[in-house]
Amino acid sequence: MGGEYWGVAGKPVVFGGYRLLRRVDDCDAGSAYVATRIGIEGFRKRVVLRRVGATAIRGVDFSAAVISEAKRAALLSHANIAHVLDLGMVDGMYFVATEYVTGHSLEALGGTAQELPWPIAVYLGCEVARALSYAHGRRSSSGELVMLIHRRLSPGRIMLSSAGDVKVVGFGTSWAWARGQEYRSPEETRGEPVDGRADVFALGVILRECLGQARVPKTLRGVIERAMHSYPEQRPTAAELQRKLTCILHTAERPVVPGDIAALAATVAPKNPSRPKRSFADSLLDTASQLETRGALFAAIERIELVLDSMTLEPSTNLGTMLRLYERLGRLCIRAHVGERGTARMARALDLADGLGRDEYAALFCTLHGELLAQANRSDESRDWLERAASFRS
Repeated sequence: MGGEYWGVAGKPVVFGGYRLLRRVDDCDAGSAYVATRIGIEGFRKRVVLRRVGATAIRGVDFSAAVISEAKRAALLSHANIAHVLDLGMVDGMYFVATEYVTGHSLEALGGTAQELPWPIAVYLGCEVARALSYAHGRRSSSGELVMLIHRRLSPGRIMLSSAGDVKVVGFGTSWAWARGQEYRSPEETRGEPVDGRADVFALGVILRECLGQARVPKTLRGVIERAMHSYPEQRPTAAELQRKLTCILHTAERPVVPGDIAALAATVAPKNPSRPKRSFADSLLDTASQLETRGALFAAIERIELVLDSMTLEPSTNLGTMLRLYERLGRLCIRAHVGERGTARMARALDLADGLGRDEYAALFCTLHGELLAQANRSDESRDWLERAASFRS
């Protein structure tokens, strides 16, 4: 997770009962850190700590809002919500500590997140809607609605954990971020009061972005359009949206499981430039080999192809390594039943093997090409490629 966050004196920074490990770019008002809660007898707890200094405090009302929101969010206890763990003040700075989620945000997926297989996108939407439904309906011990709205829902606030969990972060700390225009509900733009349906609107926008122009069930497009209706009274509640998405998810060819989400999170490219891309490609292929649904496999194949393309452009790339990686990709394409897509990659790999005089790899790629064509019901072409494979072996 990176090294210590060092102060100007060359020592780890201790803030109250926390040791700051590294700063993260996740706060528009104040600053945010990955930190460790320090307790007795070696107790340690990793958290995300957001603090806001005196210069960011915009009067008494803002201070009261920070305190009130954190106290209300502390009432939330749900598997799909990153919990608020602590609220305090150190040296005149308020801070809120929240659960640290090991994994990556939906935003970090980059291009892949903009056109996910629809079952994966719907599964994510179900999990987020479940979190919103719980938060919007949470009651205090006296039975009163807590009335907690996220207000800042975006792909950057949806975490995919390495264990396959989907968690919404940011409940209790909406003050930390400026509101992104693309996820702002029309009623908020009009300056009108907002309720939980503003979060439903934001989730609708996120789902639309995740699906892109992909072919999806017609009912799914209709549900998303309804969630994004200009008038909040025409939108479903988060609970209603979650039920509708669950019904659509049941029509998928195969169920989506937490392992698919963990694998999707694992496809995020490392930020550490010293990590060789070939090892990253291997790790992606290792992860993809464990996937259980065709949709998740397809998303993984897209990410692997991007990594291999970037490796091909680098003069330092070992071509023998490329051949091995292309072999693994070809076998993955066969398992995913993506014949049409895989044939182009195997043709490129064949050109590489042929140019290097590697007949054993040329025969292998001809065989993989033939098997992919057979999956695509192109039997005559498949037979030609399998015969070509035999010629390389003779």
